[in-house]
This record gives sequence, structure tokens and C-alpha cells, in this order.
Amino acid sequence: MLTKADKIYQKLLTQVAAEGDIVDTRNSLTTSNINLPNTKFTEFPLVTLKKTAIKKAISEMEWFLSGSVKCPEHLRDWWNGQLDPEGRLLDGYATQFRRSTEYCDQYVAKLFDQVKFLLDGLKNSPNSRRLLISMWNPGEMAKITQTNKNPNTPTCCHSIVVQFFVRKGKLHMKSYQRSADMLLGVPHNWVQSWAMLLYFAYHSGLEVGSMTWMWGDAHIYKEESHEKAVQQMLNVDVWVEECEVELLYNPKLIEHDSQGVPKFKMEDFELIAKDGIPAPVVTNKIKML
Repeated sequence: MLTKADKIYQKLLTQVAAEGDIVDTRNSLTTSNINLPNTKFTEFPLVTLKKTAIKKAISEMEWFLSGSVKCPEHLRDWWNGQLDPEGRLLDGYATQFRRSTEYCDQYVAKLFDQVKFLLDGLKNSPNSRRLLISMWNPGEMAKITQTNKNPNTPTCCHSIVVQFFVRKGKLHMKSYQRSADMLLGVPHNWVQSWAMLLYFAYHSGLEVGSMTWMWGDAHIYKEESHEKAVQQMLNVDVWVEECEVELLYNPKLIEHDSQGVPKFKMEDFELIAKDGIPAPVVTNKIKML
């Protein structure tokens, strides 16, 4: 069984592979498509055509939203070689989410908590057009490799702006991803971003509406293992029944951090099958070598 997101994902892979240009980038040759259409989801966008590490993806979002620059041990394999000598990611996602620079002069730098600002705005100004989080501070992104004392630190962040809209009691989210690794990154980005949508909806007393994904550079790396995996997924053509699996956010105990912001915790999320019981482990069709 496959999910609805599998079919959408397969179509996107086809468009990148068939219509993309060969581009020599910072770290590799890629097949790159800058013309993918917006992709809208109204339910959990779980890709099962390949192995998707659901818990780990949500755990990574937990790290980002915590504001800590220290990479947790269980995420080091995803960030191996890209951290500073102390195992930190300075000026990366966590900093942008929770401690972005508001202004700076020769005497003082003020820090701005975007998550706290967004939660306050959703509750008090739900019709505002400023309900967004930006993860792209141009000056910090330009010097991030020097900041982390590591030339391999990527010019993150990959998703650079997320905007929220409240309509008829539902929370809708639009995310612009400047750089999309279609094989390794996108399925995990969808999972953790949907989890973030659930989190903000819950703590704002809203229902979940939709998540719209807007694309910058969507690419497939021209490596044999990557291209082979993509071709395998494009050849899957068995749509007997769609697997309906939902992600639920149900915090047993709401904890707040020092800024009064509810903590985002991976343990508060649960996969539920169509009939409402805990979902079994999803069988993945393609596993990366």
C-alpha cells in the first residue's frame, strides 16, 4: 500500500528527472529543476516509496525549535562533518528560530524569539500578514562556514521562510524551500514541517488546515546510487490501495521553556492508521544503499 504523498512525490521526481538541467553546484553535479509547481497537502504527507525516518525527522525539528546550538548525539550522523569542533551548529536553524538578531550596534545585540512571536500573533492577531518565521539572515548565512570553523558547514537553511494563515478556525502553512534535495531531504522535510504545523495549531486552539510547499531549486544529485534509487521509485506502478496514516500531536504533559514557549517534543507525536489504532511499521519500497 502507498500513501497519497507517494504519488505526489513520484510525479515531482519525474518532473525533476525529465525537465531538469544539469548544474555544477557547490558540492556536486545535480539535475536541477527550478520550475516545480506548488505542492499542497491537507493530510500527513508520508512518503513510503523510500525509507523515511519519521521519528528522527521530528526529533530534528525538536532540536531546531529548542533553540540549542548543540547537535544531539542521535542526530550526529545526519550532521556529521558539518558542525563546529564542539559539535555545535552556530547560526543555523535553532539560532534562527529562537535567537535571531533583532538589531545590533557597537554596544548591544538584541535577540528575537520568532516562535514566541508567532504563537503570540496566532492568538492575538490571527488575521495578520506577518505570521511568519524567516530562517535566512543574509549576513549570517554568508559567513556560516567561518562561524563554525568548518568549510563543510552548509549555507543553511534549506527552508528559508514559513508563513501561517488563519482561516475559518484552521491553520494553514506555506513554506518556501530554496534548496530541495529530492531524494534524501524532502520526505523528511515534509514530515517534520507537518509536525510543526500540528504543534502551532494545537497551541493556538486551531484545527489543522493545509501545508503548501513552494520550490526553489529542486534537485537530484548525479550519483549512481541516487539516480538508481530514483529510477526504482519511478518504476513503482502498483496503486491497489492507498495507505491512510495520520500523525497526531497529543502532548501528555505540556512543559514550557525559559521563554514561556511550550516545548516541542518528539514523544508527543503518534502515528495512527485509518481505523484510529496505532499504525504498524510502514513497509518502505525502496531503501537507500
